Amino acid sequence: MKKIKIGLLGLGKTGKVVANNIHLDEDFELVFAIKNKVTEYDKFDFKVKSKKHLNKLINQFKPDVLVDFSTAEAVLSNIDKLPKKTAYIIAATGFNDSQIQKIQEYESLKILYAPNISDGVNLLIEACKLFSKAWDTADVEIIEQHFKNKKDLPSGTAKKIENVFNQDVPIHSIRAGEIVSIHEVILAINNQKITLTHESFNKEVFGEGAKKAAVWLMNKKCGFYEIDEVYQNNKNEP
Repeated sequence: MKKIKIGLLGLGKTGKVVANNIHLDEDFELVFAIKNKVTEYDKFDFKVKSKKHLNKLINQFKPDVLVDFSTAEAVLSNIDKLPKKTAYIIAATGFNDSQIQKIQEYESLKILYAPNISDGVNLLIEACKLFSKAWDTADVEIIEQHFKNKKDLPSGTAKKIENVFNQDVPIHSIRAGEIVSIHEVILAINNQKITLTHESFNKEVFGEGAKKAAVWLMNKKCGFYEIDEVYQNNKNEP
């Protein structure tokens, strides 16, 4: 089987784990990774270049899918450099509404917006859709926990969960230690409570999610997609 060629943008803590995960998978080929600045001390088992080489690398290696784990600001810069029909997974977080609207204007690209790319948390969101209808009078609160240096607060995933419910949902954010990702949704009525929790034990889950999303996106038509569509059977087939 022909390997799926991936170009990765962003080699922070998460990006490095995702890069290694893809590099070690025999069904994929990590053709390049982009780092903000590359120094002589950087040692990788795959090709790593600075962001100024992005156009050259795309033309040289022709990746099937680009996966971006950089920052919201970097995404808005990167997206301007992409050729038409590029399959582009945005796994960065911290976007505001106007930035998302700007991204949606790139109708000549295949864009998948994936603020949390793990399959488990997207199953949690699907479960919340069910409970929002079955328990439509419940009080709802969200608790999200991440590592202490995570910049966006609340998390993009927590805001996506909030949007499922037809009410303003309080979101409580915790930033401590090296917590990878925990999202807890509490639904309560007069005499009972349901708690839904998803926890990522390590960042490998983002690599697995990125690969699944890449397979899904590469043959889609140009347009703007969201990560929950990847986990909805037989929806938006090309």
